[in-house]
Amino acid sequence: MSLPSGHGQLLRALWFLVPVLAAFSTASAAQEPLPLLKARRISLCESPPACEHVGGIRVLGMLELPPLDVAGHKLSQLSDLAWDDDDGVLYAVSDRGTLYGLRPAFDQDRLTGVSLISAAPLIDPKTRKPVRFRRSDSEGLDILNGRNGRKGDAELLVSFEGEPRLARHRPDGSIIAEVPLSAPLNDIGQYRYNRMLEGVCVHPREGILTAPEEPLLIDNGVARLYRQDGRSWPLPTPRGGIVALECLPNGDVLVLERDFTTIVLRFVITLRRVHLPENAAADTTLKSEVIAVLDSADGLTVDNFEGLTRHRGNRFFMISDNNDVFLQRTLLMYFELLP
Repeated sequence: MSLPSGHGQLLRALWFLVPVLAAFSTASAAQEPLPLLKARRISLCESPPACEHVGGIRVLGMLELPPLDVAGHKLSQLSDLAWDDDDGVLYAVSDRGTLYGLRPAFDQDRLTGVSLISAAPLIDPKTRKPVRFRRSDSEGLDILNGRNGRKGDAELLVSFEGEPRLARHRPDGSIIAEVPLSAPLNDIGQYRYNRMLEGVCVHPREGILTAPEEPLLIDNGVARLYRQDGRSWPLPTPRGGIVALECLPNGDVLVLERDFTTIVLRFVITLRRVHLPENAAADTTLKSEVIAVLDSADGLTVDNFEGLTRHRGNRFFMISDNNDVFLQRTLLMYFELLP
């Protein structure tokens, strides 16, 4: 049965508008603001003046971040940080392969808040789809082109644990390239289970540096700092696993170590400065000094800190991975190294 001509023209016009309206709806949805990140200010101890200075650091604020659902991605299990000084963005990567952009807020140089400005899955170079399963366990993060005075050209260097690998991503999660690893880092059989590439940073002289959370089997219990090409230096025995690295402009390397006692949920977080002199021999154990020890047994608000990045000067951010467990929290700390 045919419709009257007027009704037919109206129907055809409506039919033509369907894809237009659908496209408009999709665009509107894509432009919807991200959920408000209601971070809560907390203190390192019950009497904040007593714990503002711990060892060689001064705490300049700490926030507890809620586990938000962001377009199918949960703001949880944040494992490392990278600061983009050109665009003023603090990037965080999760164990589930999601990259988040955060905008910190300050008042008189103290961290007072943070907002969520982006969320994107990391794209697998093999499948060109979001990383999945073992290839999604992103643990370490650093930035390239983050302090060159140009906006919008940053790249994120990510280290992975499920399969030991490195990759360069854009801030929207898209893949630029995988970074080749040399022996013994490219041999998964040399790693202890779930103790792979936690920390990564770009050194001003040595290029990409990384460290397994626990020593490789070939290293016979000796922790080592590795270059991308496989050259390495022994480190002083850490307290717990190595969970983050931050390369400093003067060539030193900050090493974040985590010791965890399951039964009593005790966390001991150690921040160590390692000296990496120019032309250091590969068999020379690098000298270091402990900057600070944060021990939850001392009444400090400490959780599973395993992410670290330099902000400006001697000021840094540190973040904890809540393991997506209700007993733990995502804590974002801001602190400075004392002279």
